[in-house]
Amino acid sequence: MKLKSPILLGGLLLGATSAVSQAAVLYRLDGPVTVNETWNYAPPGLSLSRGPSASDTLYFRYTVTNPASNNTTENYYAGMSFYYQGGENLGVGNGWDPWAYSAFSGGIGNLDLKSANPEPGQTYQQVRSTDVTTIVFRVSFVNGGNDNITVWLNPDLNLTEAAQSSALTTSFSANATFDTIYLREGDDGVGPVAGGWTYSTFAIADSFADIAAVPEPAAILLGSFGFLGLMRRRR
Repeated sequence: MKLKSPILLGGLLLGATSAVSQAAVLYRLDGPVTVNETWNYAPPGLSLSRGPSASDTLYFRYTVTNPASNNTTENYYAGMSFYYQGGENLGVGNGWDPWAYSAFSGGIGNLDLKSANPEPGQTYQQVRSTDVTTIVFRVSFVNGGNDNITVWLNPDLNLTEAAQSSALTTSFSANATFDTIYLREGDDGVGPVAGGWTYSTFAIADSFADIAAVPEPAAILLGSFGFLGLMRRRR
């Protein structure tokens, strides 16, 4: 694991879109939203919360596209974070210490997420500027105790939850209570600003099938088709 520098915070928001609700989805923000050098970006209209007595299960999803903050550009943190009464309980994206996709909290520190496309000899995947990475995670809330969390890095959304590969599945326990959710990115304030993370397809649902059914925004799909076309022309 390659380590980064201690935290220093600043703020600038580059773009946002409005929330769209669907019958099978509790919350949806298509994006893209570029978050760069900001403490936090609160998705508009999101009012969900889960306190210490919660005992249900929620699923969360977002896609990060071509992250300008990555393993070659700057010391940074980024991801989706759960806050409760002003304190951060859990983040999923990239913590301060690892360059890899990771979960982070006061209770677990930084935990590398398993990847089906890991670095040689490792189980984790570093963040790169060419990535289009979808993260889905489940939080099973435990009344009065730490909550059970499972994260899938680039899951196959055509498969069921049970059929997801163990190579991209990371499970752990942590406090995930929240009254506010932020999309975040910031660096150590040293050197040039790299440009942040661009988030799309941020959604919350109460089943894996519902979260998997949220379509990717047209911008991501068009970008993917363009990349495939470029590959074909080069052959």
